[in-house]
Amino acid sequence: MSPITLNSTQNDPYVAATSASRKPAPQTAQTAAADTNPGDTLQLSPAALREVALTGRVAADQKAGSISSSQAQQLFGQVASIHSQIQADKQANGGTLSPTDAQAIQQLQNQLSQTIYTDANNGAPPPSDPNVTRAGAREDLQSGRIALNEKAGNLSSAQAQQLSSQLGAIHQQIVTDEQANGGALSPADAQAINQQQTQLSQQIYTDAHGGTSPGQTGGTPA
Repeated sequence: MSPITLNSTQNDPYVAATSASRKPAPQTAQTAAADTNPGDTLQLSPAALREVALTGRVAADQKAGSISSSQAQQLFGQVASIHSQIQADKQANGGTLSPTDAQAIQQLQNQLSQTIYTDANNGAPPPSDPNVTRAGAREDLQSGRIALNEKAGNLSSAQAQQLSSQLGAIHQQIVTDEQANGGALSPADAQAINQQQTQLSQQIYTDAHGGTSPGQTGGTPA
């Protein structure tokens, strides 16, 4: 299978929390803070971009033990079902989602987002005041990219495990930095985390493209 290429400057307007300790993203189309480095930003529709983040949340929650393997498979099945609906709607509308279809897909993804949160938090409803940082948004996308590329056969299980470990190390650094700074990343810490995530973004791209670096393809690392 060909590698999953994620290139552009658009952030996921629907990114939701990766782990049970973080809040889900807004149900409206409010974007996460713009990333000055274009890694992990995609030239995809909001629906497709959100699909990557939802996949990442399920994968991360399963790895963290917040959801069981059977729950994860069921949630992945729902992601796949919505994906199939997107493809069918596009084919019926000349290659793009109609405004009505896009709204319906958004509602389905909102419902799935809530289900993921509830499953990962022992049945608790999602909070009404979601707050997702830029670092958190990139974490969701990178988790999803790893999971999707492994499923597509672009990453071996060993590569996926190594990349996931790097992602986990960055997540732990975020938690440590936030605890040391009253619950939020300082500007210096945020910059350092952003650089680490950009390096990981490039590594995911390189591994998924058989060792080809982003610059060799003329695209932006995703």
